[in-house]
Amino acid sequence: MKNQTKIIWYAVLIIVLLLGVYGIVTQSVHGHDITSMSKQVPWGVYIAAFTFFIGISTGSTLIGFIIHVFNREDLKPLELKAAVISLITLGGALMFLISDVGNPLRMLKVPLILNNPTSVFLYSSLSYYAFGLILLAQLVSIIRCTKRPDCEKSKNRLRWLSIIAFPVAMSIVLIPDGALFSFVKAREFWNRPLLLPHFVNASLVSAMAVMVIISYISERVTKKELLNFSSKMLLGYLLVFLSAGVLLLDIFDILVINYSEKPEGIQAWHLLTGDHLFMFLLNILGMAIALMILVLPKGKFYPRILISAILIVFAISAYRYNLIIIGQEIPLFEGEPVHKYFPAFTEIIICAGITAFIILAYLTLINKYEQKVASV
Repeated sequence: MKNQTKIIWYAVLIIVLLLGVYGIVTQSVHGHDITSMSKQVPWGVYIAAFTFFIGISTGSTLIGFIIHVFNREDLKPLELKAAVISLITLGGALMFLISDVGNPLRMLKVPLILNNPTSVFLYSSLSYYAFGLILLAQLVSIIRCTKRPDCEKSKNRLRWLSIIAFPVAMSIVLIPDGALFSFVKAREFWNRPLLLPHFVNASLVSAMAVMVIISYISERVTKKELLNFSSKMLLGYLLVFLSAGVLLLDIFDILVINYSEKPEGIQAWHLLTGDHLFMFLLNILGMAIALMILVLPKGKFYPRILISAILIVFAISAYRYNLIIIGQEIPLFEGEPVHKYFPAFTEIIICAGITAFIILAYLTLINKYEQKVASV
């Protein structure tokens, strides 16, 4: 039964991946005309998905940081999984960028040829390459330490790479990404002083939620305890603290939009409570319910964390979507109509395909690593 379930799961992922490949081929042939993107809304669900996965990639580095700075050896079972997730979701995020641009060669032009020092795109592009190299070196060091646990040189290298990865992720990767939006003065919905800390906090809480989901599934599949009670409590406390911060910033955004008395703010509120009401409620209520489940002392602790983590993932996904889409639907000039956007079928299957690729890549790498460890 276990093998049959595994085969079905892999088959579903492969089918979704193939659908995504079909979508990419179709978009390459017909161009962006078959998507819902336009001159008015040039960034669609691809960029929303990019911000979500780049947040998971950068936020996952917190696990290694906690292990090596605070000597939380009880979180060691998550170290490899967090490193793999960071690297793969970074690659997946870049796939969403490629899907948006339409040509991988155009992306390479930004840091190599079109290196405008006044453009935030230059620094964000360079940060992805630098961050990817750090993550790759960290993953190699983890594998070496597993094969040779008595090698102090590898342990020391891993320690410093894990310590460096987190501040690099926060300062080099997330700051340019947040700046891409908050520096755009023409977009009132983005040009807010607290957008950057909101961006960072959302990244951390979504990454910790993903790590909780992964650890829970791993325990269910292997029938072995991955983390002890103290480790699970720590993850729960992190989710409480980070989700409370995100919810507070969400509420503050609502207050700013309503009480700024600016036309752009009024239009943003109408969009949030109109065409985007479902995503708006999923964001706010999802975070609020997740926080309530975490703090209320009812039910078993770990299942409660799991439910909260799933809600947080959906809530942050909705936040990313609204952030990108509503920011562009608001017209730049007074009197212009609101430009509505809803992802086309091609965009949906491409996003699903890339997500399936991320999951398959994670499962493949983890399974191969565990098989090698078992054979040693």
